[in-house]
Amino acid sequence: MFDKSFYDLAFGVDPGGARKDAHFISATLDEVKEDLASELAEEINLYLMCWYGARLSLDVYQQGELAESIDLHPFITISIQGYPDITFAGPGEPIGYDFEADEGEEDDDVEADDEEEENEAESLSERMFAGELGDTVTVSVDWARTHVPPLTGEVVGPDDTVQLALRSGYRPLASYGFSDFEM
Repeated sequence: MFDKSFYDLAFGVDPGGARKDAHFISATLDEVKEDLASELAEEINLYLMCWYGARLSLDVYQQGELAESIDLHPFITISIQGYPDITFAGPGEPIGYDFEADEGEEDDDVEADDEEEENEAESLSERMFAGELGDTVTVSVDWARTHVPPLTGEVVGPDDTVQLALRSGYRPLASYGFSDFEM
């Protein structure tokens, strides 16, 4: 039952100011690409990657065993009109924009005048959090550089359940498609 091959697109944030533990179980790389595009289309998820250091990996299971875990951060580029491109060295390591300085701007002057308060409310991280970027943001994933291995043996299908090997040691069961293990 648990010896099938599959991909697990895992997107999560450890407990703290935000929480997320989403898993997308699929049989093809095309499904993974669709699921990731859907997740990255939500600005709150971009915020979680840039500000909270969300984990984003593609775990490859061959015959039920975790064979490889690919950190997807280095393959992602966030382009926002009027800002430099944002890339990642890894989780919590955005390159091209200093989100900590961006957030710190809001605390600089508590008694700012109305114009300054309006500008502060328009910081990139705030706009991203509020979902206000709209058509000014595009996200690309350089799949050509990811080197995702093909699945071997019998591959998971829509009626299957698999067992994951999470980094916490937790081994939850997940159904084909979307599962949320936020606790």
